Amino acid sequence: MNKAIEHRGPDEAGFFSDSFCTMAMRRLAIIDQANGQQPIFNDARDKCIVFNGEIYNFKALKKVLVNKGYSFKTNSDTEVLIYLYETFGLNMLDMLKGMFAFCIYDLKNKTCFLARDPFGEKPLYYHWDKNVFSFSSEIKSLLQNQSIPRRLNYEALPYYFRTSLVPEPITLLEKVKVLPAGHYLILNDQQLEVKPYFKPDYQDTASIDTIDEAVELIRPFLQRAVQRQTVSDVPIGAFLSGGIDSSTIVALLQQNSSTPVKTFNVRFENQAYDESKIAKKVAEYCGTDHHEVFIPNVDFSPSIFWTIIDHVGLPFRDSSAIPSFLISQEISKHVKVALSGDGGDELFGGYDLFQWYRKIVNIKKVARPIRALVNNGLGIAQTIPGLNQLSSIRKIKRGIHTSLMTEKDIPIALNELFSEHQMSSLLNGNLTDIDYSDYPLLSTYPEGFNNWSALRKIMYYRLIHTLPANMLIKVDRMSMANSLEVRAPFLDHELFSLSTKLSDELLINQGKGKYILRKLMENDLPAEVFNHPKTGFNIPLYQYQNKAYQSLAQQLLFDENPWPGWIKKEVLEAIYKRGIHTKKDSANLTVFQASHQLWMLMQLLGWAKRFNVEN
Repeated sequence: MNKAIEHRGPDEAGFFSDSFCTMAMRRLAIIDQANGQQPIFNDARDKCIVFNGEIYNFKALKKVLVNKGYSFKTNSDTEVLIYLYETFGLNMLDMLKGMFAFCIYDLKNKTCFLARDPFGEKPLYYHWDKNVFSFSSEIKSLLQNQSIPRRLNYEALPYYFRTSLVPEPITLLEKVKVLPAGHYLILNDQQLEVKPYFKPDYQDTASIDTIDEAVELIRPFLQRAVQRQTVSDVPIGAFLSGGIDSSTIVALLQQNSSTPVKTFNVRFENQAYDESKIAKKVAEYCGTDHHEVFIPNVDFSPSIFWTIIDHVGLPFRDSSAIPSFLISQEISKHVKVALSGDGGDELFGGYDLFQWYRKIVNIKKVARPIRALVNNGLGIAQTIPGLNQLSSIRKIKRGIHTSLMTEKDIPIALNELFSEHQMSSLLNGNLTDIDYSDYPLLSTYPEGFNNWSALRKIMYYRLIHTLPANMLIKVDRMSMANSLEVRAPFLDHELFSLSTKLSDELLINQGKGKYILRKLMENDLPAEVFNHPKTGFNIPLYQYQNKAYQSLAQQLLFDENPWPGWIKKEVLEAIYKRGIHTKKDSANLTVFQASHQLWMLMQLLGWAKRFNVEN
């Protein structure tokens, strides 16, 4: 198991075993490189810990413990954790500022205490059969326990096909679970108990509604978050896409550095919008040591496909994992730690999805019979030659159709990759009795949810579902595959709490997202950062479909399908044909949807083949 995650910590290995518990870990030495070996024990040697991540405020917490009489053998954050637990028990979790997954083993009481950071930056998978409990940072490592069955989890399958994201705590592997973000787990020889210690929540009424007050309050918290995450005994770099989020982090990071910060940007050949020029301007404006990574569109090879599957350990739809891996590979040649702009959209209202949701909620004010009539009419238009090539019809139809759903179902529909009808034909009708909207962690909302604005409702969905189930998986696995630690200052707990008090107008103003960040940073960044459209870190997947791509798709779907007959051949052929040949949006289908439906099937079947998963 430990060998399988060597890439997450190539510097050292640690091991401990007694009659009740065996633990191992790999270390990426960043803090106290000389003395931070794990597992670390307390003085009495009746408690020990293995830990992945960083505790940014460990020095302040160490002072608290020194004042209580503790002495320390190391300068590591890991040793602070063991004594925090000894002193404060479970309450220690409320004191931590960082990204983490750890296990503390109490040798005397034969209990294990595991916890994961509030937003899910660091992973923790586990399997429990009431006899043996196994856990690891990655699926590939977990499955080295040969007693864990490798069976497809049919409960998770509809979620994967509908939106490509399987909600925590379930996975596509039967009985393999994720410890959800903001949760802890207690295990003894009798039972396993999982409980939350952090739940995102928003104010019913915003207490900050003027831009001047917002800037004055947010700026020091943001500066402190960036500064806090520079704790390291090794050099630090930063991602720089040219967007507002990463540019903000870079500007604040450079302002607190006496030497040029190393910044890194990825540039694609033939990309519809090239942000590398803006990134270069930001680098020059801020005075960083800038590096540009060029990725040609013909660069797809089967090796990158299998690399994604190996490190995620599960099918992963987000094709931006490809550039994430490649840029992490380049950055890791220069630094061990890099700061990113992840979380900026979630905190400050940056996604187009947020504005779509608000518009659809507004459409619901129109009488339902009228909306239903328009929806039916547009459905007919989608079948008429000529009209069926108009992308605008599809957009309007999707908006009207989605408005006929409940507010809680709208986010799922807006992220849809396969429709329920397509899913039914895909699996021979086997999933028709499943309620697709019954997401385990999304079925219970905070008490004040109904009083929130439409914007806050969709932000909540993104924060507790898409962020840990997609964005943070991509960032962690692709960076750690290259032994690179990525930190996200926007996901600072204190900064998040303050952001919940902002009015909607400070987030989205005159159709532009992240209004507060634009005003806060207008004197710290060049104007180009604020004047170009949001592009995201995506790749034109259909342009990556070279001969090697098509050959791999043919192999997985037809020639060497690990689950032959599971999906009808004519259905596979239709998905393959659409995925390869659709080059233009129409009234019924987008290029993105066609190419990613094929990619999702390739990922699913490739995963089944790679990990010998039974269906």
